[in-house]
Amino acid sequence: MELPEQPSQVHLTARNLRGIAHPLRVRILTVLRTEGPATATMLGRRLDKNTGATSYHLRQLAEYGFVTEAPSRGGRRERWWQASHANTVVPDDEVLGESGGLGVAYLQALGRVWSDALTAAIEATPSLTPEWRDAQDFGDYALTLTPADAKELTAEIHALLRRRTAAGARAAPDTAHVAFQFQLFPTSEDRHDTQPTDTE
Repeated sequence: MELPEQPSQVHLTARNLRGIAHPLRVRILTVLRTEGPATATMLGRRLDKNTGATSYHLRQLAEYGFVTEAPSRGGRRERWWQASHANTVVPDDEVLGESGGLGVAYLQALGRVWSDALTAAIEATPSLTPEWRDAQDFGDYALTLTPADAKELTAEIHALLRRRTAAGARAAPDTAHVAFQFQLFPTSEDRHDTQPTDTE
């Protein structure tokens, strides 16, 4: 399936976060980006939601510029929607620094969606071919890093994934779309309060 051309990125701001900081909207946008244009009815079936819910959230995504109407398919009168951008850049430090704000709500929505995807993958493991069961991987590493080390490691991982993306899909018979998730964060015992203290 050939996906429509999209601008590469959308940067999240205090304003447009209002349109995306919701788990169902993150899921809808993910499906449109990875599977191509769809109608509210199609998305409802895909995400096990009623069409009224997907229609409402599509309108919210459209209002904030995350999706646009796509050309209708096959003469059908249903509205088709497509993602406006290929990926999303997380909010800047100022937005994320607001405790309980929309930046945190967006990351919570992402966490739910990613957790659901991981759970679904684990549950589907018995149905995979032996080759894909062997290739699939779940793991974590405990590292000791400075903030600069952590940024460097993250940049290296992103660079590797961008090279894989740029290489495109190979026409091998066992090629499949895969999801690569990773999270890097200080563990609970090292989440220091970095706010300035009053020493006067």
